[in-house]
Amino acid sequence: MGIPELLMLVVAVALVTLIFYVSGALVSSEWSATGSYVLRLVLVAVIAVVVIPVFRDAANEFDLGDLGLLFGFVLLIFIVRFVIVEELTISDDWLASIVISLLGVVLIYIVDEVGRRLLDVELLALF
Repeated sequence: MGIPELLMLVVAVALVTLIFYVSGALVSSEWSATGSYVLRLVLVAVIAVVVIPVFRDAANEFDLGDLGLLFGFVLLIFIVRFVIVEELTISDDWLASIVISLLGVVLIYIVDEVGRRLLDVELLALF
C-alpha cells in the first residue's frame, strides 16, 4: 500500500466518522461529543471502511452476490449498538442502532455519488 492509498484510507475513515457522528446526533438530538465518543466513532468508521468490504469481497468470491453487503450491514448494526449507542441517551437501543446504521449507509452512498459525479473521485470506493 502506497502513500496515496493510505491517504485515501485516512480521508475515508475521517469522512465516515463524520457521517456516523451526524447520524448519531440526528437520532439522539445530542450534538456534543466527548473524547471517548469520538474514539468510538473512529473505531466504527475503521470497521465500516476496512472490515465490511472484506465481507463483500468474500461473498463475491463464493458467488453469493450481495449477501456480503447484507451481512456487513447486519454486522454494522451490532457494532453500532454495542459501541456507539452506549454513549447516547436514548430509550430504545436496538431501534437507534438500526436507524444510525441505515442513516450512515445512506449518507455514505450520497457522499460517494456526489464525489463521483461532481469531482470524478471515488473517495469511498471500498463501499
